[in-house]
Amino acid sequence: MQDNTPEKKPEVRKNATGKRLLIALVAIAVVAAGLYFVLREDEAAVLRRQQEAMEKAMLEEEQEVEVEFRVEVEEGDLSLQEGLDPAWMNILLLGTDGWHSSLNQGRSDAMLIFSIQEETGAMKLTSLVRDMQVPIPGASRGDRINTANAYGGPLLAMKTVNELLGLNISRYASVNFQGFMEVVNLLGGVELTLSDGEARLTGAEKSDQPQRLNGYQTLEYARIRSLDNNFGRNERQRKVLSTLLEQARAQDRDTVMRAVTEGLGWMQTNLTAEEVLSLVVKALGSQQDIELLSLPPEGKYRFARSKSGASVIEFNQNTVRNAFHQFVYGQEAPPVAK
Repeated sequence: MQDNTPEKKPEVRKNATGKRLLIALVAIAVVAAGLYFVLREDEAAVLRRQQEAMEKAMLEEEQEVEVEFRVEVEEGDLSLQEGLDPAWMNILLLGTDGWHSSLNQGRSDAMLIFSIQEETGAMKLTSLVRDMQVPIPGASRGDRINTANAYGGPLLAMKTVNELLGLNISRYASVNFQGFMEVVNLLGGVELTLSDGEARLTGAEKSDQPQRLNGYQTLEYARIRSLDNNFGRNERQRKVLSTLLEQARAQDRDTVMRAVTEGLGWMQTNLTAEEVLSLVVKALGSQQDIELLSLPPEGKYRFARSKSGASVIEFNQNTVRNAFHQFVYGQEAPPVAK
């Protein structure tokens, strides 16, 4: 007789599917964690190699410069302003006036302050008009600011800017004309749109479209003042540096790092290789546009003549100090020390 008793189905473990899913997720997490640590280790190894290459470049013979200055400044006597927001790092950038002169000699054809917010990567670039008449500590009660480097090298230049603007600059990078051209060429030139006058003076084509300038053409462009004045020159210098940064962000990072490393051989700086590497990584990784400022501010100065007959720019120190501090720190400058 046929057994019509319903067949008993095997008991299904309700949590089996959940366990299999959990095991799969754990496996994926383990693999992902392994890949993360491998990639992080590879990234760290790359950064170590890049830092070592920078350290080697900074020890080249060109970096060893012995100069006797009219004013000797100790590294601990830079007139640093206390109480400034430590999140911002200010670095003095100097373009020295010459082709083959030592990197920390001569007048500064360009003087800019590069400010970077180390947490967010925000960057600000301030140019100082080279004819600003200022006191040069230990040298002159009133002289053009670009003579500070000639009197006492980058240390006196930093001390002068610190006393002028109430700042805490203790790091600088200096490059002469030859070095500037080499650095621009290493980064593949600069793509700029030129006026007819700028094209004529740089030896470029007349065009209303952007064109790529080589190192020599970029130097000529950055030094133009016959079309306007030193304020126009400063604007061009800021434009060159901000454009170079934007172009570098669009390039492969290894290519940029190689260019920076080679470029260090043409520079003089008291930044360490570790600091340079950190700054480059932050600058390349930031998505924020670099903000620009010129000092003295427009309409807040007057042209004059020094006792020797040189053309100078006179201005109110408090106005200039406050303009910088509002631009970088978002507040007025500390009072001028008496």
